[in-house]
Amino acid sequence: MRHLVVGPATALIGLAAALTCVAALAIPSMASARARTSRSPACGSRHAGILKTTQRVKVWKKRTGTDPYSGGSLDTLYACLRPHGRSVVIGQTAGDGPEYVGNVATSQLAITKTTVSDLLTTGLASQQACFKYDPTSPQCATAATETAQVFNLSRHRTLRQPLAGAPVAYAFSSDGAIAWESPVDPGTSGSPLELQAVGFDPSSLEKGAVQTLDTGDLGTALEFTGLVLHWTKAGQPVSQLVSSTG
Repeated sequence: MRHLVVGPATALIGLAAALTCVAALAIPSMASARARTSRSPACGSRHAGILKTTQRVKVWKKRTGTDPYSGGSLDTLYACLRPHGRSVVIGQTAGDGPEYVGNVATSQLAITKTTVSDLLTTGLASQQACFKYDPTSPQCATAATETAQVFNLSRHRTLRQPLAGAPVAYAFSSDGAIAWESPVDPGTSGSPLELQAVGFDPSSLEKGAVQTLDTGDLGTALEFTGLVLHWTKAGQPVSQLVSSTG
């Protein structure tokens, strides 16, 4: 998560107005990108912005506009089944402008068989504005939000799991689990961490209930072996099976 300092802004713009404005800006761009999906080229078409390919899947990006907050470029990410599958929107990434950071970013991109996963972060410009106007505000830590996304291209199913709080660690298992750590109190420095996870059916992408696995002095390295999650607490290794049915 990026904490950057923005340049001078007019004194008439308060923190509340800035946060409201930026929150609204992220929504139209994603909606318009989804509306364009039906007109997107088939998977067999030539794409200049190829990000990842496998024998079955291609992930690519296309310039689709301008980030209304930063003024930087706005790229939409697509995934499709080769050779002629329909392209679906899986995220967006905005470039930084001369004064403001791009408001949306897509990371942690992975392909497993015909499933694509990524981590979508929105509100990055909101977070900048928050730290600029009131760097001690507890709202700043959660001004940017993260959502884990999973797309089963062969079954046309999607899973979106918001990561609570201000996540500091994230892990994904294609066998059917997502895990993340967040401060128990995001607005307090040195707050203990809470480890949560959710299991899902890899075929249907139906997910179970969010589980709290641990709390306290947790390390920020999370790793799955199948459905077994590994982490550390007070420097000691810990592991637990995350049920794919929640």
